[in-house]
Amino acid sequence: MVMFSRLLVALIGLLFLVVGAGLWLNTADAAAQMGLVDLAAAGFGTVRADIGGFFIGGGIIQIIAAMRRDSGLLWPVQLLVLLALLGRTLTLVINGPVAAGVPSMGFELAILLLLVWCKSTWNKEVI
Repeated sequence: MVMFSRLLVALIGLLFLVVGAGLWLNTADAAAQMGLVDLAAAGFGTVRADIGGFFIGGGIIQIIAAMRRDSGLLWPVQLLVLLALLGRTLTLVINGPVAAGVPSMGFELAILLLLVWCKSTWNKEVI
């Protein structure tokens, strides 16, 4: 079970890296897919730094955690995903489901629950 959970964390980390790379290298299209249109130059920098950095940082941490089987490295990603989910929940309350991106909320919740499960699995089982 530990190997399976490590593979899942590494795959999610790779997914984060792909999303982050898309935000860094194809900023206008990636931002438009997220509903961010008509960005000025500073907006592109913000997308690359804040959103791209979120995904690339989270991806790197997850891959390192999976390689080392270090559950202690998962909490920063759990915190970031939880905060993103809370931000979407606030948007849901204030602006409604379209603005909140309810499908994205489902992915964030699934990732968060998976990371919690993996963390507990890594802490319980011996290699």
